[in-house]
Amino acid sequence: MRRETRWLRWMTLGLGLGMAACATSPATPAASGEAPPVERVVAFVDVNVVPMDAEHLLAHQTVVVRGERIVALGPVDSTRVPRDAVRVEGQGRYLMPGLADMHLHLVPGTGEPEDPAGQVLALLVANGVTSARALGGPKDTPRLVRDRVARGEVLGPTLRVAGPSLHGKSVRGPEQVRQRVREYAAAGYDLLKTHGSLGRETYDAMMAEARARGLKVSGHVTPDVGLFHALESGQQIEHLDGYLNELLPENDAARVEVGQVELGEPLERMDPARIPALAEATRKAGVWSSPTLALFETVTSPEGVEPLRARPELRFVPQASVEAWTRMVAGDAQMAGVPAERKRRFAELRRQVVHGLYTAGAKLLVGSDSPQLFMVAGFAVHREMEALAAAGIPAYGVLEAATRNAAEYLGEASTWGTVAEGRRADLLLLDANPLEDVRHTRAIAGVMVRGRWLPRSELDAMLERTAVVANAPPRAKKKNVATTASAVP
Repeated sequence: MRRETRWLRWMTLGLGLGMAACATSPATPAASGEAPPVERVVAFVDVNVVPMDAEHLLAHQTVVVRGERIVALGPVDSTRVPRDAVRVEGQGRYLMPGLADMHLHLVPGTGEPEDPAGQVLALLVANGVTSARALGGPKDTPRLVRDRVARGEVLGPTLRVAGPSLHGKSVRGPEQVRQRVREYAAAGYDLLKTHGSLGRETYDAMMAEARARGLKVSGHVTPDVGLFHALESGQQIEHLDGYLNELLPENDAARVEVGQVELGEPLERMDPARIPALAEATRKAGVWSSPTLALFETVTSPEGVEPLRARPELRFVPQASVEAWTRMVAGDAQMAGVPAERKRRFAELRRQVVHGLYTAGAKLLVGSDSPQLFMVAGFAVHREMEALAAAGIPAYGVLEAATRNAAEYLGEASTWGTVAEGRRADLLLLDANPLEDVRHTRAIAGVMVRGRWLPRSELDAMLERTAVVANAPPRAKKKNVATTASAVP
């Protein structure tokens, strides 16, 4: 019987405990009967553009944005700046597409700055995340927040949201899973999420109904389905599920027991020589992977909890979250008893799998699986990008995973993910060249979200407000904690 990965279960509980500590403000309805706003024009003048259509740099460009779209891009000497444009001086700076977090979780709220969901949105935007995919959250919250962002009622990245997870306890049998998929499609969810443990017959029914409804399926792979069947079925795979199982010898009984976090003796029998064949099978199947390396390296950190507590971004989450996460890590006797070298081997095997996937040409996505266990929304995207770079992925490959790959996977490559005329104006202005080092994506001079320009001063103000609100005295804390702990998958 497969050993359940309890670390990921209590991490999710931890995010609920922390983020629910803040009170939720009522939604502000959109004004009716008002004249539509005048489209604002913004021009980035003499900027170096990282277009992400190929690995190159366009020096000394002017990029003009009108409303939510890029309307002009060309050399500074020949591209006219409209008289009514807000000028953003770009000399010595770099303009690239905004980042995409393809695995996050929404928390309670309506997206207002004072509520937990709004705090997550602010942290994402302040870190240059302009598109995101929510793979979980309290009932109805993801759709509510998605739609409010789309209507311009609250500020946040453009969202795509999954229906509540389909797994062995949420659905029983093929007919029930088909009905659930139909319900999710009718309810307007953008995709499906699975935690696995469905059994082969029910899994196949889910995948068939999803295809019929035009819904992609993302999530976990459990041994009852297996990596190769998931690849054949076209499921998008999270967390590298199933890959470590396949590194074991074919007749090894542990293949059906290895979980997401495997630090036991089966680790010693995993053979990296099997990785190229797995990577090639993934490429041939056209399956995309979101490895969430940074999360798993946080979970299994051999350095202990103190370096995690020292992360500077923790001031933007409730102190109650930090203390809960600390207890979870420091109090886990099973994890504490694992030798540091075994934890390092686990992390290194995962990095080797990712490098193998990239080398084979299999597509990668950046997903943070935040907010949870010392992984703070927005900041965690940069940690994931840096973890991919540490796995040997070149800077441009990491940037692809964080921008155009996400748009391509969602079938929206003609809309966003690159800097070009006609694309949605989701942009990140940097003080350093990200093609040289992905850490330069942290050097943010400003962010544009659907044509709204937020200079560094406004981003700093958003962060400071979030820090204050996140640690304000809680209201109705007990009620919110109980609701969140039971609702977040």
